[in-house]
Amino acid sequence: MHEVTLQINLSQGDIPYARLTVPALVGAHRANVDEKIAVVDCCRPQKTQIIDPDRRFPEPEFNIRVKQICTIAEELKKEGYLDRIIYLWPDDPLLKTISRKFMRNIIKETHDCWGIALMQYIVALESCATRYIIHYDGDMLLYQASGYDWSVEAKRLMEKEPLAVAGSPRSSPPFGSEKEELEALKKCEVPIAPTEGGWLVSWFGTRCILLDLYKFNRYLPLLKGRYVIEVLTRKYLKRSYPPSFELLMFYRIGGCGGRRITLGSRKAWTLHPPYKSDGFLKLLPRILQTVRRGDVPEAQRGRENINLSDWKNFLQDS
Repeated sequence: MHEVTLQINLSQGDIPYARLTVPALVGAHRANVDEKIAVVDCCRPQKTQIIDPDRRFPEPEFNIRVKQICTIAEELKKEGYLDRIIYLWPDDPLLKTISRKFMRNIIKETHDCWGIALMQYIVALESCATRYIIHYDGDMLLYQASGYDWSVEAKRLMEKEPLAVAGSPRSSPPFGSEKEELEALKKCEVPIAPTEGGWLVSWFGTRCILLDLYKFNRYLPLLKGRYVIEVLTRKYLKRSYPPSFELLMFYRIGGCGGRRITLGSRKAWTLHPPYKSDGFLKLLPRILQTVRRGDVPEAQRGRENINLSDWKNFLQDS
């Protein structure tokens, strides 16, 4: 037993590419995990001061798309990429349980103020049967050198570092020189501290992360101290409420000294597509193939979000 679960978030927005990204992510970790899970978010984001679901996620189109992503998830399971699928519906009794356990019954909404999943992440943690969970958002692209698994190294380093609640690979392709890398580190918005195998940071990005749930659970509930007052104020004033899962972990875990190890190894890194245009979807099979080899446009180095114009030129010339 590895005591590790691989978990991938899926929603109706992942329909165009889930059949490509999920097999790639599973292939990177299959040999080192005990179970492969998908959590499928079937809940329509609630209305906030920023998002109007009737305009952004109109019915009946939203419900039709939910059925489509559910079908894709079942197909991926039949093909052996998933062992278990958890469907999160608006009337799921688990929502009340995790609201009480993680949020002190203060936050009950399924999505944050931007319409991005919130409870989906927490359902994944609550449903995990192992100590460690590797989480990916369904749109993530990963490079990993042959014979290497970043989660194995991260787990080893986390076991040695008492403050490390989480670990992750580089969030972008590395720079070509050490000088460029040092300059980039100086510009980081959150404090970083060198540690064995990488850097310790207080920010807990949720796109790709390995969590030690034994350590994580010590910080529950996630709403505590002065941040409770801030969240309640935002809820009352309807300003930037609910907060993201990343912010909840940053204020609670990072604020109490918990840290995430960002691996320094160049053997693994991720890329994130901020926009899923038709042009991106058309190039995605080639982008995935190129990333698998570790090749990227020079302009992509040090940048976590895919710039489609750079990739168009790069693939045209290659």
